Amino acid sequence: MQPAPIKVQMVFDNYDNQLMVLNATSPGYDYKYDIGEKDEEYSSDSLHMRFKKVEIRLHEKMPPEKVIADIKFVDGLGSVAEFNDVDLLRLIPKLDVEGDMAYPEMLLEEFDRFGYTFRKEHGEFDLILSDKVDEERKAKAERVYRASITNNCLSSTKWEFAMVSEDYSDFEDRKCSDNNLNQNRTYAHSWFRIDPELYFVLLKIKNPGLKKNFAMPYGELSDKAETVYMDFEKLRNPIKRKLDTEVIEVGHQSNRLIEPLDREEYYKNDFGLWITGSDTLTYSSILNQPVSTTQFLKDGFYSDVNLKTFDPGWMRYLDQVDVEIIDLKGTDAYVQFTVTGEYSPYKVVLGNVDLSQLSEQKLRGYLFGINTYPTGRRYNPTQSTIFHDVDLLPKDRLPYLLMVDSKTGNWVNNQYKGVEKIYLTYSSREQDVIDIYLISYERIVPLWMASVKLPKDMREIVRVRKQLYNY
Repeated sequence: MQPAPIKVQMVFDNYDNQLMVLNATSPGYDYKYDIGEKDEEYSSDSLHMRFKKVEIRLHEKMPPEKVIADIKFVDGLGSVAEFNDVDLLRLIPKLDVEGDMAYPEMLLEEFDRFGYTFRKEHGEFDLILSDKVDEERKAKAERVYRASITNNCLSSTKWEFAMVSEDYSDFEDRKCSDNNLNQNRTYAHSWFRIDPELYFVLLKIKNPGLKKNFAMPYGELSDKAETVYMDFEKLRNPIKRKLDTEVIEVGHQSNRLIEPLDREEYYKNDFGLWITGSDTLTYSSILNQPVSTTQFLKDGFYSDVNLKTFDPGWMRYLDQVDVEIIDLKGTDAYVQFTVTGEYSPYKVVLGNVDLSQLSEQKLRGYLFGINTYPTGRRYNPTQSTIFHDVDLLPKDRLPYLLMVDSKTGNWVNNQYKGVEKIYLTYSSREQDVIDIYLISYERIVPLWMASVKLPKDMREIVRVRKQLYNY
């Protein structure tokens, strides 16, 4: 154990009793776009479970390469959601590349949403209710079982806190309805600004070789990043060989019907984030005109006043998927996908994908960036011999997902082109066909898909690798 880093301690010394106190914003129950179902206790009055104050106290001693603090969220009645022994560095972006390629990586990580889920039953957080809370509400609070602290995607220093309950009171009714995806309910939700001086001190600690200036508006940082050539040779080992694959379907050519792939898309569609188009969309019709969605704005809320508009028509030229084996010691199961087309102005490149980690009934998602963090993950993740938390991945196997200009190879801001995520899955138990989906801005709706058939020898390589880890 060692004392807190000096520069971190200096930030906390600026606060009374070294206790950092921050204001938070908590939306009311009628806020339309808090995605997911709401618990009946969500913002049920102006004080209860409306967490509008954040307290952070730095530990005096901590392990090397960690910045440990206790975090409390306080509501209007004095109830507290308490998180002890939190490593603040885990909520800070980690840059995995050097040179100018750090500009697009920083933009993709800083302006993407990632955070941690804490489990109540494992003692990772506690909800301490005020004496002012009546017995009925205390009983309802027992439903709370998950909480999260998240680095928000809107701007540097914008973070958020949420609590989730598990409610089975209407389980039997939901089994017979169309709305039975899960029993989770949003119990509380707040946004807050972390101290900017603390944030940039932590950023420097986590990235000690950081020399570039990223303190610029989003648009300016994006313009600079789009002048950068993306050298994929620096993101992976050399390509070993190209697979003899077959594209057996392209969604806009087959006119496949668009359906929600996961519950996030289901809820976001249901909540009206998708403004343009009819209820019945196909992968062809969605590319026919510019589309509009509600926009995630600076206060942390979706708005249907200033719409986000983009033209997905360029995806009509995506009709080719190249799959190449990456030369890695011990396995040929790691590949690079290049989604492209003869006349497409852009390429979407996804690399260091271990095909043995794909499943036929589970979507594997990748956000744009280099070794990007998932939107949410456990604070204390389980580890196995095949799955790794992103902080623990070997350097030569960091996944990457990037959009580049087909002619110049320069990075292209995928947000401006309306794309935010990619999904991979096997289409059947035979695991010989991979379905690929490009997902829209704010992960609202799939925009493009294709199915790619793997050669028999590759299927055997993947099958053997999976069996090696089933003991």
